[in-house]
Amino acid sequence: MKRNTLFHWMVGAMLCTLPTATLQAGRLTQTWNDGWRFSPCPGDTVAVQLPHTWNLDAYSTAHYYRGDAWYLKSFRMDSAQVAGRQLYLKFDAANSLADVYLNGTRLTTHSGGYTAFIVDITPYLRPGVENLLRVRVNNENKDIPPLAGDFTIFGGIYRDVWLISTSRQHLHLTDAASPGIYIDTPAIDSTQAQVRIRGAVKNDGPRAMKGKLRISLCDATGKVVAKAEERLHIPTGADSIAFSRTFRVERPHLWSPADPYLYKVRVSLTDADGKTEDDAVSLPCGLRWMSADATQGFLLNGKPLKLIGVSCHQDQYPMGIALTDEMHRRDMRLIKEMGANFVRLAHYPQDEAVLRACDELGLLVWEEVPVVNRVELNDTFRANSQSALREMIRQHYNHPSIAFWGFMNEVLMQLPQGVKGSKAVEYHEQLINQARLLHETLKAEDHYRLSTMACAESQLYNRLGLTNLTDVVGWNLYMGWYGNRFDDFEKFVDEEHRKYPVRPLIISEFGAGSDRRLQSLHPERFDFSMQWQQAYLEHYLPVILQRPFLIGAAVWNFIDFSSASRQESMPHINNKGLVDNQRHPKDVYYYLQALLRADRPVLHIAVSDWPVRTLVTDGSPVPQPIKVYTNLPDVALALDGHSLGHLRPEGCHAEWNAPLHAGRNELKVTGTYQGQSVEQTTYIEVVYVPEHITPANVRGLELAVNVGSNCYFTDPASQLCWLPDRPYTPGSWGYTGGEPLTRSGHIGTTPQIIGTANDPLLQTARDGIRQYRFDLPNGSYELELLFADISATKTDNPNTLNVGVNDEPWLLHFCPATEAGRHTLVARKRMVEVTDGKLEVSFEATTGQTYLNTIKVLRIDP
Repeated sequence: MKRNTLFHWMVGAMLCTLPTATLQAGRLTQTWNDGWRFSPCPGDTVAVQLPHTWNLDAYSTAHYYRGDAWYLKSFRMDSAQVAGRQLYLKFDAANSLADVYLNGTRLTTHSGGYTAFIVDITPYLRPGVENLLRVRVNNENKDIPPLAGDFTIFGGIYRDVWLISTSRQHLHLTDAASPGIYIDTPAIDSTQAQVRIRGAVKNDGPRAMKGKLRISLCDATGKVVAKAEERLHIPTGADSIAFSRTFRVERPHLWSPADPYLYKVRVSLTDADGKTEDDAVSLPCGLRWMSADATQGFLLNGKPLKLIGVSCHQDQYPMGIALTDEMHRRDMRLIKEMGANFVRLAHYPQDEAVLRACDELGLLVWEEVPVVNRVELNDTFRANSQSALREMIRQHYNHPSIAFWGFMNEVLMQLPQGVKGSKAVEYHEQLINQARLLHETLKAEDHYRLSTMACAESQLYNRLGLTNLTDVVGWNLYMGWYGNRFDDFEKFVDEEHRKYPVRPLIISEFGAGSDRRLQSLHPERFDFSMQWQQAYLEHYLPVILQRPFLIGAAVWNFIDFSSASRQESMPHINNKGLVDNQRHPKDVYYYLQALLRADRPVLHIAVSDWPVRTLVTDGSPVPQPIKVYTNLPDVALALDGHSLGHLRPEGCHAEWNAPLHAGRNELKVTGTYQGQSVEQTTYIEVVYVPEHITPANVRGLELAVNVGSNCYFTDPASQLCWLPDRPYTPGSWGYTGGEPLTRSGHIGTTPQIIGTANDPLLQTARDGIRQYRFDLPNGSYELELLFADISATKTDNPNTLNVGVNDEPWLLHFCPATEAGRHTLVARKRMVEVTDGKLEVSFEATTGQTYLNTIKVLRIDP
């Protein structure tokens, strides 16, 4: 029989109010989220409801507040509510350092923003009078992981607070804020499971107590599978009394993503006669075992299972990370609906509601502590990292969904300040020792699950031996996004397998950014177009599925999430999500659904991200690629009722060229699934902009160009579309001279542009441009140029231009960097009277080189 663990989670009774009459025996658990006051600074308080974060500023600035803030709650309890009871407060999370005071006495300090902690408030309560609870929270993370990372450290008490009332004799509550009950399967296979239930009881009463401990295991119908009872003698005092009981279950109903079957364990403590129940905990639980190797991949219950899913952060504007349980459950349902069987909870332990949903839905989980990007080697950081790992494992130990414990992510990304040369060698040696300590802690806490860590694309992880520590090695790989080509991905993983043939690997991150405002018919690396993200994932996923030694993969990320320090096309947001921050699926979500779902038809016309298109034509319909994501073997597309033909999808997608006309275009795709007809209908609105501007089509003309870019950019505020750049041809319009600006081998640059919400328009440019020309009818036009100096380095002699219009000087010795600063919008607008059939804007550099970010021409009709 295989050795493994049986898992559970706790369901507590929830009450609206604590009764004022004498409480009956037993445990009472209720949220304590209302009636709080928040004090961001001394003397200033506002009423808040928990969960709460103070860092909504992180959505608009990299310099969000990190420091102290206070939460206060006044409450009263009658003597009858306290007599004979033990009272605890459980904080599901406070980010990141919390000091708890009751009536002026500090009860505890908890370091770590993503695990729960619990405190016994009984000795400090004052019955019958007002009590004052104060909690100081700090999110500066001094020697508390994470020290760095590509996500926002939202401060606050952002998960539930619970008031727990028990009898003086009760099951152990203060074991790292865990349920206090642990369920193992020392041996399990498809024929039999040995189920061991262990825990401890405690007596906080004034004298020793005799009682009965009752343990039962029931199946999903409520039928008792096994039960036991034993008498206990519990002395009073600080020590708890441990217990352990093992059951045998014949032909266990095994838990899996396809069949997430849950048993229920109930542990109760009664008086000696068994008539009065002093405490009880009910724990849904699942039975399964797992392993991994490089030949068969990940095995669940002895059967190979490819793990395909997502990494998932936990924020949503405007709540930050203070999400409700309903929102957490919604996220896991969306992931399961997509067809995933796996989720990496990045980069920290997440809410109990997330784990419960994964248990119930059948999602296998990689959960990790936030030792991310950088570590400190002092004793405090080491202790905080170890404590976070221990708390995570004990608190979530019993969830059947959890398959992996992770303890480091990309820890070679940053060296501490001043560490280089020989100091770097010493640092790396100590880092390895710290990694070993964490791995030893992990295995001491739970030797049944698989250990893992995520490594960045560097052979240093191998050379230092970090990759030798864990059961499974994770790699965060972004070939084709931050650098290199798509096919460098398979070259890397194949070489890793050649060098380490018995090592199971998992792709812990891979992804590309996307911004719905940016669309391209000629996508390129790092352009943030929706189409490049699609091409990226369409390459990676088949490669992953074809290689057994890659036991699985997690797309980075499920959501567009808050990262206050990130800039790029959407400042303060990492936009690699398969859904946006409001959980609206991008078209590429349906690619994964088509690839992963075999139990239902998937048929999606991938135009939701680009439902309104501005196309350049003199009136003829414009062929546009229309992609369909599907798991059907044969599909047909029709435009306005006219067939565009049948195609057999390759790699779960098919593509037609559809001649779209101005106005509303109806697209309908049809196919057959298990003998039943399946169809989807959607619409594209098309606006024409003339290629050749004539008196017949100039009226109402507003022609905007995204200079130096292949992307269409649609301003969501005005719905104006800025068209891709194009070279000038006689009778039309476009640029002469210059090259698109590139940085690190990719299009454009990443710093945020000050003064605009349309950053992508100013993050690309045409360097060295000589002229932009429009051939158009005589008349009045408004000309607008947008500039931002995005040159690579700051110099004493920034780019300075002379700009002319139709051979007349306009902007002389014009230096946007001097006028407004680098990476700052500078707009210039003027009227132009065209008298000779052309509007010609010329550029000459007086210092540096010429450049232009955007140009727009508006016809002023008489």
